[in-house]
Amino acid sequence: MNRTIVLLLGLGMAMLSIAGPSVRDEVALRDSLSRVHPRMRASWLRERGLDDSYYTTFTRPDSQGLREVGRWSFGPSYDVDGRVTPTETLVALARGSGVSLLRFSRQDSLSIELLSDINAPGLLDRVWVRDTLLYVGSTAGLEIWNIADERNPSRISWIQTALNDFYVQDSLAYVIGADDSFKVYNVSDPASPTFRGACRDSGYDISVCNGYAYIGDRWGLYVIDVSNPISPHRIGSWGSAIEQVLARGHLCYVTTFNPNAPGELTFHILDVAVPSLPYQIGSLDSVGGYGVYLVDTLAFCSGDADLPRFSIVSVADSNRPYALSTTDDGGWGMGIWASGLAQAAFVCYDWGGLHVYDTRNTSHPVRDTFLLDDDAAVDVCIDNGRAYVADWMSGLKILDISDPARPTTLGSYDTAGQPPDMASVVARDSFAFVDWFWFRVVDVSDPAHPTAAGQLDLFAPPEDMVIRDSFVYVAEVNRFQIVNVARPREPVLVGSCVAGDATSAGLWLADTVAYVANDVTQVVNVADPASPQVVGQFNRGAWNVSVTDTFAFVSSGGILVYSVAAPTQPRLIDSLSVGPSTSWVEAVGSLLYVGSRDGVRIVDISDVHNMRVRGFTSTPYSVKRLTYTSPYLYASCWEAGVCILESTQVAVDDAAHTGPALCRLRALPSPATGSIALTSSVPFGDEAVIIVRDVMGKEVIRLNSVATISRSVHVDVTCLPCGLYYVEVTGSGRRESVKFVKY
Repeated sequence: MNRTIVLLLGLGMAMLSIAGPSVRDEVALRDSLSRVHPRMRASWLRERGLDDSYYTTFTRPDSQGLREVGRWSFGPSYDVDGRVTPTETLVALARGSGVSLLRFSRQDSLSIELLSDINAPGLLDRVWVRDTLLYVGSTAGLEIWNIADERNPSRISWIQTALNDFYVQDSLAYVIGADDSFKVYNVSDPASPTFRGACRDSGYDISVCNGYAYIGDRWGLYVIDVSNPISPHRIGSWGSAIEQVLARGHLCYVTTFNPNAPGELTFHILDVAVPSLPYQIGSLDSVGGYGVYLVDTLAFCSGDADLPRFSIVSVADSNRPYALSTTDDGGWGMGIWASGLAQAAFVCYDWGGLHVYDTRNTSHPVRDTFLLDDDAAVDVCIDNGRAYVADWMSGLKILDISDPARPTTLGSYDTAGQPPDMASVVARDSFAFVDWFWFRVVDVSDPAHPTAAGQLDLFAPPEDMVIRDSFVYVAEVNRFQIVNVARPREPVLVGSCVAGDATSAGLWLADTVAYVANDVTQVVNVADPASPQVVGQFNRGAWNVSVTDTFAFVSSGGILVYSVAAPTQPRLIDSLSVGPSTSWVEAVGSLLYVGSRDGVRIVDISDVHNMRVRGFTSTPYSVKRLTYTSPYLYASCWEAGVCILESTQVAVDDAAHTGPALCRLRALPSPATGSIALTSSVPFGDEAVIIVRDVMGKEVIRLNSVATISRSVHVDVTCLPCGLYYVEVTGSGRRESVKFVKY
C-alpha cells in the first residue's frame, strides 16, 4: 500500500473519530433538554443513551492561556429561597449560572431591590439561605457563601462533587449526585467542610427529616437511613417517576409524573412514621411539580414544564388535601419559596423569570410582578461598548460592557416567551437587527428602552447574520438572503437563493464569499448582492465555518480544515479532534478559538498540518457561539449566559535550533501576484536555502545557495496557482518560515 493511500485512510479515520451528531440532531436534543429540569438532565440523557460527561464530571482542568474576565451569568430561573426577619425579606434567585440577591418589601407599594449578583462555576440546581450563609448547588458542586454583607457576598468554601440536589440540616449537608452517589458532609465549619460518608443511590431530588433522607428518582422514592452519617444506607422505597419530595415530621409530600402522559401530575401525602414502609394516605391530581414548599398547613406548588400551574394546596387534613387555588401565568414552573410573614410566594418560571404573588388571600393569589426574565444566550454581538445578546425565549438583552469584569443589563426588547426562538443578532450604532418571527429592526439609541423600528418578512426567521456596509447577510432554514439596511427603518430584501435543506447554524463572510453551515455546508458567491449563488459545498454538516487566509476551519464534531483557495472546489486537507463535540470556531490571525461542551480552547493554526492546543478554560455550560472583539472573546454559554474571556499567555513550542536567536521573517506583499520580497532583521547568510511549499507540503520552488548578505531576497511566484504557501529559509544555523497568499 503506497504512502498516499495510507495518508488518505489515516485522514478518513481521523474524520470518523471527530464526527459528531448532525446539526439537526443537536438542535432536537437542545430543544428537548430545554424542557427538562437541570436536576433531571443527567438521568434523562442516560435513559436515552445520550450520556454526557458534562453532567457527571465535576472537576475542571486548570485554565491555561485563557481567563474569565467577567460574566453576565443569567439564564432561566430555576430555584428560589429566602430569609425573613422583622426588618426585611431577602430573596435568593438561582438563574443560569448565577444567583441574584434581592430585597423585597410590600409596605406602601411593592419594592424589589437588586443587592448583588454571584457567579457560580456551573449551571444552577438549588439555592438555600440559612441566616448569613448562602448554599449554592450547581453542576460543579456545592458552594458556601457568606452573605452577612448582602451587597458584597464572599465565597468561603467549595465542595467539588457531582451534584443534582442537596439538603442542609443542622451541621450536615446531604448531596445526591449525577454520578449515582449519595454523600454526607460536615459543614459545622463552613470554611472547611469534611466528608463523612456515602452510598450508591441515584436520584435528583432530596429532603431530610428525623435522621432519614428521602430521595426522588425516575424509578421511585428511596429512604436512606442517615442516623449514622458515616454509614448511610437504603432501608425502603415507594412508587416511581418522582418529581419532587419534601419531608416534614412523620409525613412526606411527593409529586409524581406520568412519563407516558405529559402534564399528568399527582400530589401525594405519605405516612413515613415507619420510614422503611412509607404508604400513601392522601393524594390530589393536577397539582405539584418541580417545586413544593410548605408553610404551616399550606403547600405551594410550582407546576412543571408540561403543567405550568402555580397552586396552593391545603394539607390541614393529610387524608384529604384540596386545592385552594390554581393560576396559569405562562412559563415553566421550576422552584418556589413562600413566606407567611411576607404574605408572598416567589415562583421560578424558567424563561419567564421570577413571579411574585400576593398570597394574603390564598383562594385568589394575585401576581404582583415578574422580573429578571432571561433565558439561553444564543448569540452575542459587540458594538460601541455594548453587548447585544439574542436570548432565545426572552428576546434581546442589551449589556453595558464598559467594565468587562462587571457587565450589567441596560435594557431588554422582551419577546415575553412567545415562539419562535430568537437565535441571532447584529448591531450597528443606534440599531440592532434580530430574528423574531421576522427580520426585526430595533432602535437602541436609548438602550434602557429599546423600541421596534421596522421589520421584514423573510422566507424564515434568521438563524445567523453578518452585517457589512449597508447589507445584512442572513442564513435561514433552506435560504440565504441579503437585506439592504441603508435605511434601517425600511429594510429591503435585495437577493436570495436556496442554500441547503436544513436549519442553518452559522454564517461567515470572507470577501465576496459566504459560508453557510448546516447539514451540508454551502459556499455562496455574494459579489452581486442582488443575485447570490451557491457555487460549492462541503459534504459535511457543521455548526459554523471560520475563514482565514485560504483556509476554512469547520466545526463538525472536531475541526476540519479545508483549502478554499478555489472556493468553488473546497479540499479537505487536515483535521483535529479537540474536546467533546466542537460547537463553534473563531479564527483570529494565527489562532483559532474553539468552543465545546466543556469550555474554550486556543489552537495554534500557523501550520495547519501541525495544529496544537495552546490554551484552555472551562465554562459553566456548553459554548454555543464565540465572538472576538479585541481584546476580548465573548462566549455564548447557552443557559449560563455570556462569558467574557481574555487571552493571557499562549505557550508556543520553539523548534530546536542552534546559533543566533530566530529573527522575524516577512513576505511582502501578501496577497502577491508576481513576486514576493522576503525580509529579515539580519542577513540570511551566503548559504541560505529558500523553499516554497504548498498547503499539502509539496515543494514548488527551491533556491539554493542564495549568495547575498542583504536583508531582502525577491522570489518570483508568477508560475504558482492561486492559494496559500509556506516559505522556509535555512542558513547560518537558523530556520524560519512564513506564509503568503498568491492571487
